[in-house]
Amino acid sequence: MAWLRRYLRIPQELRPSEVFKQDSLSPLKITIQIILLQLFYYATAYVLFYGWSRLGGYDVPVSQWLFSWESIDFSNSLGLTLSLLWLLDALICVLFLTVIVGRSKLAWDFGITIHAVNLLIVWVKTGRWPSLSWFTVQLLSSLILVFLGTWSSRWRELRDTFFDGLVDPHMASNEIVAKPESDGPSQGGLEMKDLEAQK
Repeated sequence: MAWLRRYLRIPQELRPSEVFKQDSLSPLKITIQIILLQLFYYATAYVLFYGWSRLGGYDVPVSQWLFSWESIDFSNSLGLTLSLLWLLDALICVLFLTVIVGRSKLAWDFGITIHAVNLLIVWVKTGRWPSLSWFTVQLLSSLILVFLGTWSSRWRELRDTFFDGLVDPHMASNEIVAKPESDGPSQGGLEMKDLEAQK
């Protein structure tokens, strides 16, 4: 049994703790991030589509909506609803993009890659080129994912580096205790540090 455990062990360089310590441009790390984002993208869409099919009383397999373009149509209510669910999926996946990738420079690449893989999967599964309405929904979805993903990851990067320590709650509580009746306008109990004095 000991010989079997030796073959089942994960090599040191492939352990998740080691992979995510690598450089952000490491091919193994990028591949794992793409796979994770794609899984979260489809898992979120599956939950949304499954919930809608139960609420709406549709008796179709969710994979027909997930991996096909035929239901996306702007001329009926089902097609419009599925389009809105795809856009909501992109909005939710902004959170996953921010957490998994975390770099604003890479948000464009990962946002486009998710939709390129989706296009390939839909094309292979249906055997036909998707319709213009499906492309419109996916274009809007990728724009949401790219722009909001870039904004949120940039905000996360700047929050960790620039905004760290600008507000000193300890000084604000001392200020409130020292001067309970302030003549000036109230600032909510927080005092901002002077950036000019930090040179």
